[in-house]
Amino acid sequence: MINRKVISLGCIVLSFICFIMYFIFRDINSESSKITYQEKEEMIGDIIFSYIDKSVYIKDMIPTLDKFGIMNDAFTFTIKNNSQEPKKYTLSLIDEQSTIKNSDIRYELSKNDIVIGIDTLSNDGIIDVGELNSKQEVKYSLKLWLNYNSEYLVGTFRKKIGVTEGEKGQISVNKPVLVNGMIPVYYDIDNNSWYKSDIEDSFINTWYDYSEQKWANAITVKQNRRDFYEKSGVGTKIMPEDINSFWVWIPRFNYELENNTIKIHFVKESEVAYPAFSFANFEIPGFWINKFESGLDEENNCIKTSLTKDCNKSDIKLYFAPNYPFSTRITMANLFYAIRKMEFNENIYGFQGAGSKLNYDGTINNDGNNLDIHMMKNSEWQAVALLSDSIYGKRGNKNYQGDEQMIYQNNSNYTGKSFYQEKLYDYNITLVGEGASTTGNITGVYDMAGGKREYVMIDNEQIDLFNGKSNSGFTTKVKSYYYDNDFLSDTTLQFKDRYSNHNSITSEPITRGGYKNTGNIFNVYSVNDYINKISLETNSRACLVSIKEKENDKE
Repeated sequence: MINRKVISLGCIVLSFICFIMYFIFRDINSESSKITYQEKEEMIGDIIFSYIDKSVYIKDMIPTLDKFGIMNDAFTFTIKNNSQEPKKYTLSLIDEQSTIKNSDIRYELSKNDIVIGIDTLSNDGIIDVGELNSKQEVKYSLKLWLNYNSEYLVGTFRKKIGVTEGEKGQISVNKPVLVNGMIPVYYDIDNNSWYKSDIEDSFINTWYDYSEQKWANAITVKQNRRDFYEKSGVGTKIMPEDINSFWVWIPRFNYELENNTIKIHFVKESEVAYPAFSFANFEIPGFWINKFESGLDEENNCIKTSLTKDCNKSDIKLYFAPNYPFSTRITMANLFYAIRKMEFNENIYGFQGAGSKLNYDGTINNDGNNLDIHMMKNSEWQAVALLSDSIYGKRGNKNYQGDEQMIYQNNSNYTGKSFYQEKLYDYNITLVGEGASTTGNITGVYDMAGGKREYVMIDNEQIDLFNGKSNSGFTTKVKSYYYDNDFLSDTTLQFKDRYSNHNSITSEPITRGGYKNTGNIFNVYSVNDYINKISLETNSRACLVSIKEKENDKE
């Protein structure tokens, strides 16, 4: 029988151990995750920043899955505009000797009790920008944790909440203009999927941030899924098979050449801009361009038979999404008219209809909508090339240096395929597949140096696109706002690829970029004429602009 004294002694020892362990774990908990609360308030210009504790200090932070990180305690604070005028502000986390890189920190941000997303902390620490009306207040809640895939096994996080009046960090560009049928989308790298985006300013799941080479994207979807996506909330996953056209926003800008480097200046509609941002006597805030070249459904007779009679039609339905067979064996003229018909009543994209009869000059009878879709002009192609060749495009992407900015080629017969080291990659493969875009990431425009040679609308005495003898297929002129008259004056910059010389161009249609099996001799600046009327190696894409009025030919 066990001695009672031994039992009593054991109980005393056990109690002592539990007592000691309580204080150990209490201290660990308080140093690791507890936030000390202290009511404070300060003025930043006209902004009142009210907070419980301005500093966020977390010791012994360990890698955590998102689903557990969102269970952490929240840091809460409010921001109020005390002035009589609307005020913009920037919210950021400012470093105070953290041992963990921003890129390893994950966070959840809520705004007025609504979670606006989960994201990785950016290098500049900015977590939100916003604007408050007079006397308006917004309440924030912030949770932080160490990324589960972080190289750090443990670390110290020490930041302070910073609020500044005015916009900072994100470059100011003209907001993308969405039209009926368009759905804004963002890409989630962790889930390798597209999601419906919030168009309001936010640094979580941002729709766009050109300062980080993140260009705005939008889609249209097939009719049987359109109602679902239009009514669904922000964060709804987009299924790839539902997409029938993909678009990228090119905001209005002007540029200068500084030390052989392109310096982009984003400008308003009232300011002078590159010629691509004028359309039909209107100054536009920007334009949408197809993310991918035109493709056809696998069930289309053109794909099934490969016969010119089944391909060379102006009523062919075009798709501008990944993994569609390229639309080829079609004249430039018929491709131009097929793109214009994207505006027809009951079109497959969900755009507001604009009549059902197309004229040879490119106008549509009873055209009453507020948009225009057309084959891209040379100046529009060039605007995308310039933006790509700046710090806001692939030239500014640190993952690509020197010649690597140009080597990725689409060497397949499908949209959104990238050729690299004799392997095929889908457009969403990090670095390699994404290398075929104008940003070096998934948000850019794809295959402007690869895929097919792409027709661009330009006509002058040298080219004479509409003379009836040209291989363009046009028999009459289209409206002047559907084509450029010249190559513009800055030809040294316009076509700086050594393989391009527009002075030697004959009277044939103009194509830009390269095409499969050409290696890396072509890039986004390449320009060539094309002598074949119908070819397997030519194709194009559309641009979309939103305008206040349109020329309207009545029946």
